[in-house]
Amino acid sequence: MKTLKVLLPVALLSVAGLAQAATSDGKTFAVSAGWLHVMPQGSKQGVYGQTGPVLNNLPAASANAGFEVQDADTGGVMLDYFVNDNVSLELVLGVPPKMELSGKNNIIASGIPVVSLDKYSKAATTDAYTPTFTGRYHFGSINNKFRPYVGAGLMYAHFSDVKTDSRINSELATTINGTLNALHPEFGGKLDVKPNLGKVKVDDAIAPVVTLGADYNITKEWFATASVSYAHLQTDAKINVNGVVPGTNTPTTLLSGHSKIEINPIVTYLGIGYRF
Repeated sequence: MKTLKVLLPVALLSVAGLAQAATSDGKTFAVSAGWLHVMPQGSKQGVYGQTGPVLNNLPAASANAGFEVQDADTGGVMLDYFVNDNVSLELVLGVPPKMELSGKNNIIASGIPVVSLDKYSKAATTDAYTPTFTGRYHFGSINNKFRPYVGAGLMYAHFSDVKTDSRINSELATTINGTLNALHPEFGGKLDVKPNLGKVKVDDAIAPVVTLGADYNITKEWFATASVSYAHLQTDAKINVNGVVPGTNTPTTLLSGHSKIEINPIVTYLGIGYRF
């Protein structure tokens, strides 16, 4: 969240520095509320890492595995400051949507499939906070009924409350314990290193954003608005499989890995606003 603490003051200072600017009709602020539809365009980017000492410290690479983010809907609010009749600064906020990540293909370690992600259409979920600050240029006169605009800016993405499908732990126990018992028959098939997926961390990210939209002025104050935006957004997820050393209760890392998550969302917005 440190980046957000930097971006928001910059945005506020930008507005404060333009406080003397004015529109020809005296209305310098606008607020709208509506519906945001998020359509991620990214694809799986592979899962890479290394096994721990229990699994002989071997590299683990699964180039064909990974996660893909699914579509989501949420409510949005747009706050605008009009520098003049044609230029505005906008802060976009939304109710954090619950983003679903579907799994793709197998995570493989030492040539052995550890988890078949294809089984999990909702391998994980996360809340996504994505405040966005943009500058926009509005075409035409401020009195026109229809006013198209273009804009560009930055999106800050913060991901929290990451939860994974509980069935993954059962599969980990079956595959990892099964492999270890096959390698060590001296344990009589009773070896259990208690494999479990640890907390998944998804990194914060900053992404450039471009937008295209239009306002339709219903009255001098009320307007309808619609836009489509694209953000070049990617982040990284860190994944650990934890367990215990064989024959003990000593905690250990069985497998550590990371995966790039490509989101690159197209975001549509429909809303109703008020200028004042």
